[in-house]
Amino acid sequence: MLKLDPDDEQRIPPPDAPAARGQYLYDVHCHSCHSLGAGDTRRAVSSLAGVGQKRSREQIASAIREGIGPMPAFADLTSEDVDLLVTYLNDPAPAPVSASVAPPDSTAPGSRLPAAEVDDSEGYDWDGARFVSGFGLMRASNGLSPIGPPWSSLTAYDLNKGTIQWKIPLGEVPELAAKGIKNTGSVYPKVGPVVTAGGLLFAGTRDKKVRAIDVENGKILWERQVDAALEGMPAVYEVNGRQYILFCAAAQAGLTPTTEETIQGAYVAFALPN
Repeated sequence: MLKLDPDDEQRIPPPDAPAARGQYLYDVHCHSCHSLGAGDTRRAVSSLAGVGQKRSREQIASAIREGIGPMPAFADLTSEDVDLLVTYLNDPAPAPVSASVAPPDSTAPGSRLPAAEVDDSEGYDWDGARFVSGFGLMRASNGLSPIGPPWSSLTAYDLNKGTIQWKIPLGEVPELAAKGIKNTGSVYPKVGPVVTAGGLLFAGTRDKKVRAIDVENGKILWERQVDAALEGMPAVYEVNGRQYILFCAAAQAGLTPTTEETIQGAYVAFALPN
């Protein structure tokens, strides 16, 4: 499930109080992907609850400045802001709200939200507020979707007839496949296929596998496991008359993606037979 949050474009200027500014920086830069609640599976990336007990201040600051795993660097933050953000992550107690950032009285003309639904601590101008959802997935406590499988599939349409020609699950969940549970499709997919002139469709998935599929019937003709989960769309190119397919193997595998995992990513190329 996703939560509706106020659009960050409506946020008023950051507060001056250090504690409030640390929370402000978290809300703006971290909250769309991370939560601070233990076991919160609504966000697509790991919770930051207790991060100060797992990582030193220097390690947390380095991750913010330089990025880690799929998390980008926030090089535009000043050293002071990074320090305030790290302090807040180590002790995310609600910051005091100044009068300048408090939301308007909900009974006043033009108020959009009932008083019970207003979060006083996040520093928004609530009059005429717009809301957006963060980046996340609907997942159960075990990391799987509460909706039954297949969780990702590949479908071929006959555009002349407007009918489905074939449909297959795309990928597997390794933890379930090891128990004999097949044809689930992969979870957390961020991939796309390519089709060659010879009638082969190539796709990589988060179960660390590359597959060649017959475009006519959806039959898997070949598959190969690589060292890391795959993401994105493969590239097709030619060198000296030989055709190659290039995949990005640099994603996180498993049911619960986390920025704490170090990914030994690589580009993996396969040559097509002449």
